Amino acid sequence: MFHKPLPFIVRILQSISAKVLLRSYPNYQPVFKNGKLLPGSDRDCIDRWKLIKSEITHFHGESLLDIGSAEGFYVLEAAKELNCFSLGIDADIRRMAVAQNQLVSEKIMPAGFLLEKIDTTSLKSIPAFDVVIFMSVLHHIMYTHGIEYSKELLKILRDKVKKVMIFEMGQSDEHKMSWAKLLPDMGENPHEWIKNFILSQGYREVVKIGESDSYGKDRRRAIFRVVP
Repeated sequence: MFHKPLPFIVRILQSISAKVLLRSYPNYQPVFKNGKLLPGSDRDCIDRWKLIKSEITHFHGESLLDIGSAEGFYVLEAAKELNCFSLGIDADIRRMAVAQNQLVSEKIMPAGFLLEKIDTTSLKSIPAFDVVIFMSVLHHIMYTHGIEYSKELLKILRDKVKKVMIFEMGQSDEHKMSWAKLLPDMGENPHEWIKNFILSQGYREVVKIGESDSYGKDRRRAIFRVVP
């Protein structure tokens, strides 16, 4: 189907809307504008993307789900660079609006975004994807709903991952963050604790493929390859 370009006035209004949104809060991930990334994101997503891209390529992933997709950086990159059918899920309306705006203004295909809460009910309803990104999310669920609920969510996710999941979460030793004390004590080796926690929910393989800075920049988080 042929898609006509947006009228000039619509493009101007869209650009103004995007600027207002980006100035209204600190963006978590890099944002595209005219094919380039704007500076000022909170996370070091470029290095993370290199790890994710390597796993998508290695496992020949043709579909991708990013749970907690924020401004949509990984979703958009997977679609742009790898022509991977990519879907992002997030419940933050502002971040979702920024993600959707990039999708339209940058004409990125095949990709999309779904405004949805991340919980056991919503995850049961989604189809399975070759690759699932589940990064910087589970610790929020764990300190809010508890460890048993987190186990149930991981078990549900196991059936949604066809090939591989890229996983990362906050740790109990991130003392700059108020939520750290609400997590289970992960001991002196949080990376090993997290690995064993994932394995305990029936996953076949959990391998650390890299590390990245925590949100408070005081610890190094593990990034795992998880095979169901």
